[in-house]
Amino acid sequence: AWGGVSRLVAGLKRIAIIAVGYIAGVLTSILVPVLLITLLEGIEYGNWSLVFTFDWLGSFPLAVLTVAVCALLIVGPAILVAEWLSLRGWFYFAVTGAITSIAFGVLVPGSAGGFVFNPGFLGFLATAGTVAGSVYWLLAGRRSGRLMPRDPG
Repeated sequence: AWGGVSRLVAGLKRIAIIAVGYIAGVLTSILVPVLLITLLEGIEYGNWSLVFTFDWLGSFPLAVLTVAVCALLIVGPAILVAEWLSLRGWFYFAVTGAITSIAFGVLVPGSAGGFVFNPGFLGFLATAGTVAGSVYWLLAGRRSGRLMPRDPG
């Protein structure tokens, strides 16, 4: 009987690790573009005010919630596939993050936040997604499929 309980506890722990990795990835996917754009504005025009003008209390929590819910439509199946097939390579998660970020930026109205749709913006999205996928990989993806039963043969 204890084997089933310990397996349940291990399963719940794995789900918690996936959730923490996912939320960390979501936060990363939002913060990276803000920081990149701030850095470019600061270097190019000496304007570092974006960090202070960004609505950290109002729009940031809403952005986190929006990205977390919408991105899950793309990332959720990718995480399930990774868990099912025990995909643990960094590249899988980095590419999944980049694809998700670009799809989100292109498909979700208003997510571009006033930035003109252009290849540079797609580069920002791809970079943010790659970093977010890497953060997920560090926290949860490296151990994908740990709980799947293995064929002893």
